[in-house]
Amino acid sequence: MGIQEMLERRKVRKQLRNLADPQVVAELQEPKTRHFQFLLILINETNPKGIPAVITRVVDTIIEHGAMLSDITSSLIVGLFGVPFPEGNSPEVRRGLVEALLRENGDRIRIAHGECDGAVGNFGSQKRCSYGALVPRFSEVLKTLLETKFGTAVEIP
Repeated sequence: MGIQEMLERRKVRKQLRNLADPQVVAELQEPKTRHFQFLLILINETNPKGIPAVITRVVDTIIEHGAMLSDITSSLIVGLFGVPFPEGNSPEVRRGLVEALLRENGDRIRIAHGECDGAVGNFGSQKRCSYGALVPRFSEVLKTLLETKFGTAVEIP
């Protein structure tokens, strides 16, 4: 890391400390194991021009229900409850979000959702970090999602 880059990082950290509560900054820095709720949503839209509209509806619904939008990768969207903070982390809230997503998007989506204990925090290198959560057995959850019929949801035990 060069001097300029080090100075820029120091400046950003200082500005962040001035804007945010130090406890919040500390909470976001260190990865730790926490109990949280997750949703994996796969979009099925045969018309490529319709995909942005479906993604917009899904993202709006996730945010309206107080979940954190963790990731959008191609047609896969990940939403989380209890990350970064535990408020709203309940199966009832998650199930309400699942019902709203299915009601608003019909057979354009399929959902795998559940709760787990997983790693939460900043992940990445010194140059690029991402805040999020790692769902244990992600490949099994993804396989279940791919086997689920569009327009339905499956809860992962």
